[in-house]
Amino acid sequence: MDSTVAKFQALRLQRFYLAQLNYAITYVVIGAAWMVGQYNASGVMAASHVMLGVTLQAIIFGMFKSGLNLRFKDPSLTSLQIVIAMLLLTYLLAFSGEFRGSLIMVYPIILMFGVFQLSRRAFLTHAGLALVLYGVLILFNVTQQRSNETLSVHLLEWFVLACFTGWLSFFCSYIRELRARLQRRHNVLQTHQTTLRGMMGQLQSLADTDSLTGLANRRYFINEAQRRITLLGPGHKVGIALIDLDNFKSINDVHGHAAGDKVLEGFAEIARKSLRDEDLVARFGGEEFVILLDNSDLATLHQCVERIRTGFAQTCFSTTGEKLHCTLSAGLNLVGFDENLEDRLKQADEALYRAKETGRNRCEVFEGAYA
Repeated sequence: MDSTVAKFQALRLQRFYLAQLNYAITYVVIGAAWMVGQYNASGVMAASHVMLGVTLQAIIFGMFKSGLNLRFKDPSLTSLQIVIAMLLLTYLLAFSGEFRGSLIMVYPIILMFGVFQLSRRAFLTHAGLALVLYGVLILFNVTQQRSNETLSVHLLEWFVLACFTGWLSFFCSYIRELRARLQRRHNVLQTHQTTLRGMMGQLQSLADTDSLTGLANRRYFINEAQRRITLLGPGHKVGIALIDLDNFKSINDVHGHAAGDKVLEGFAEIARKSLRDEDLVARFGGEEFVILLDNSDLATLHQCVERIRTGFAQTCFSTTGEKLHCTLSAGLNLVGFDENLEDRLKQADEALYRAKETGRNRCEVFEGAYA
């Protein structure tokens, strides 16, 4: 049984337990009527009435617990429970004394059990069943002369019952239809909310992602890097590498922007494959990229960036029948807890500038990072 079915089964059991309160009240009424002489049968008969009710409810409880109810069109067994309750009430009325007229209003109470389940037609059908049962009981009492009341009084009771059950059928079916409309509106709203959340997620992704390379953009990198630095413990650092593609402007000028785009996409793919899932690479702007390594030291950072540099330098990009290679230069630095990210990025940029000045296609570490 999956979680959704189990959830609805639990709700059905709750409704069943609520119905048992009505039965408990009925059993108390039977006992009280017998004690004051208003139950026109022996104590054994009264006890059998109670036992019959308990047995039938135990059977229904077993159907819920075993899941047998799920085989029915209405797993709540609403109609079955209403019919059983009406039959037991009619059985009680058959042995009731002068207070029978007070008990006939239990029929409408039983009908209310189906307020959220039964259609208007089903309500009217069950209301008709209540009228038929009480009508048969009146006929039996009159023919057997078991009641001191006149036929006109019995018919008046039947008429009152018909009025209340008829009105209740229309009222409860209206409540059910109103609930169904509200449920449909709720479902529509949920669908709109799901669509809206999806669109918001797409917008957030577009706002945080570089459209060409699919990498994070500068804004996302700054926010995420600052968050990770804030979470660093004492003694822990993250590594940052500022990377610039060498002579990239000449690639655009000579081979065209399409070739330049292919080089940028190629670097992004190599960087992604060379980093761990928890590491972060972003396009900082133009041909400049930045990498963040969690819980890193200079040796690990240098080894990682060197792996990217070597792989990128060995990659051949084919554009319009020509093959071209590109290299990169990188400036490395470390950022510790409570240190300023912008300052460390400026220092990494100084190291990058030194890598450019000393021949390109190399990695340089900011000297202060060794301290």
